[in-house]
Amino acid sequence: MNIKEVKSKKLYKEYSLEIPFKDIDKEINNKIKDLIPTVSIPGFRKGKAPINIVKKKYESSVLNEVIQNVVSLKTKDLIKEKKLNLFREPRLNLKNFAKNKPVEVEIKIDLQPDIKLINFKDIKLNKYEINFSKKNIDEQYKKFIASQKSYKKIENNRLVKKNDRVFVNINTSNEDVPEYLRAQKNLPIDTAFDQEILPGINKELISKFREGMKKNIIFDLSNLLKNEKLKNVYYEIEVVSIEENVKFEVNDEYLKKNGFKNEKDLKDLLKNNSVQHYTNGIMQIEKKCLMDLLDKKYNFDLPEGVLDEDFSEIWHRLELAKKDGKLDEDDKSLTDEQLKKRYKKISERRVKLGVLLQFIAKEEKIEISEDELSKGILQYSSQYPGQEKQIIEYLKKNPSSVESIRGPLLEQKIIDTISSKANKTIKKIDEEQYKKLEEETFDIKR
Repeated sequence: MNIKEVKSKKLYKEYSLEIPFKDIDKEINNKIKDLIPTVSIPGFRKGKAPINIVKKKYESSVLNEVIQNVVSLKTKDLIKEKKLNLFREPRLNLKNFAKNKPVEVEIKIDLQPDIKLINFKDIKLNKYEINFSKKNIDEQYKKFIASQKSYKKIENNRLVKKNDRVFVNINTSNEDVPEYLRAQKNLPIDTAFDQEILPGINKELISKFREGMKKNIIFDLSNLLKNEKLKNVYYEIEVVSIEENVKFEVNDEYLKKNGFKNEKDLKDLLKNNSVQHYTNGIMQIEKKCLMDLLDKKYNFDLPEGVLDEDFSEIWHRLELAKKDGKLDEDDKSLTDEQLKKRYKKISERRVKLGVLLQFIAKEEKIEISEDELSKGILQYSSQYPGQEKQIIEYLKKNPSSVESIRGPLLEQKIIDTISSKANKTIKKIDEEQYKKLEEETFDIKR
């Protein structure tokens, strides 16, 4: 076995490994010998065919498995010989393979950084509790009432006005239009909204249609559907009915329809929703503060391979965003060099905290149990009402996708472990203090 060190950094090694073909051929022969008792070759009794004949027939089918096994064993020998402390599994790339020639393998290895955990009791954290004033609860209720809309059918057959809700039938014979936009019946259109299913339909309805009227109208769908063929699409528009906006009132009918015994039940629900909203926000603030603190307290070398991969992913997303005109506003004015500087710093923090949390999990023996994972999957699937069964089935068939659920669960468990041992100060805050804290924590400019 010929080993050549291609790259060497403090926490990154890259080797070129050359394995003589005779080592591969030896393992192929061993594999074929194991197969012989199970195969039937015409002209020979089962299990009695000569090895050279069986090899000729089955060599290609066992080759990949044999190469993988040999490369894996040789890589383990390399790691043992060099006494390498791995951060993650080596990345292997088969560079060259031809019969009777050495197998060339590229091996990329990230090494474990030297991290010494601080005593979590020395970490000082603020834990926040929100206090709701009666004034805030009353304001939340008023905002809810103001946000609700109520309609009733117009009594006289007048023209459509702004703020009306209009039910229409739409139809086009243009086959380039997607099916969901080709024909719809009793489609509700709120003329107060700027967002329109057909661009400009509100303008076409207001002051031009009455109930029962039917007209042919041309719409430009080229921007909406990204298709230049759809600049002039003829639609038949029929107004089925018109409802006018009326003042919303919390009456017995509304309460009964929505499962409330009385108005207090509705107010309690709104308060609980508000509490949940602020509680989720506080969790994110506390997490960000803890991450900032860990970032300051720890200083260690980062695995260069992991860092390069992470930044490459970030930069790829930035290039796509730039191409699609979707860069963040504060990124648009920056040159590529400035963008790289900004996001390399972000990448370094991400990798540093990811490596640190992984190390803490290992040292503290923090794992996600099967029961916790099952609950996490159920909670995730519940976010998609009506599709829970399909999502769970998909996750069962694609185990790698489960990591997108396990990862956040493990991260939160690590954070909870640190927080449980830290020195905590309880701080009670009101809504205004929460907003200020949120702005300071996430550098929000309102």
